[in-house]
Amino acid sequence: MIHPASMTAIGAAVLAAGPASALEVTRSRDIPAPPAAVWALVGDFCAIQNWHPQVQRCILSGEDDDDGIRAQIRGLVVKGGQGTIAEVETARDETGMSYSYSFIQGPLPVRAYNATLAVRPNGAGSTVIWSATFDAEGMSDTDAVADITGVFDAGLAGIAREAAR
Repeated sequence: MIHPASMTAIGAAVLAAGPASALEVTRSRDIPAPPAAVWALVGDFCAIQNWHPQVQRCILSGEDDDDGIRAQIRGLVVKGGQGTIAEVETARDETGMSYSYSFIQGPLPVRAYNATLAVRPNGAGSTVIWSATFDAEGMSDTDAVADITGVFDAGLAGIAREAAR
């Protein structure tokens, strides 16, 4: 049996270390276009090259694992020579108009990054919701949140621009 004083010391050590609480960013934008039209614009995993102003090009690859499950991996060539971001699609819901993905590597100040892009009905139009959880890496939490917020806002503005065409 563990002595109560030992339990208190263990509890204090766990609290001092603190749980690794992930940072979160959720941004949304109302789009005056039907959900199906917006999903047609953003739903393909590599379509980001068509609407995100920071993405020069998207290269899509897929690999089958031992169970025959296909994993889509996209390489995003970032404008301005900032490098390539690699992400893997982790979930897709065509009916629910959403997909989720995880960051593998690249010039983002994050690790343990998981995000979802979703299109939801909103009256006669749509709302696009982009959310992510992550840990900062190489910069402060505040700066990492600001960086990801900027990426999301630029992308959502790009979706609105493309949907209006």
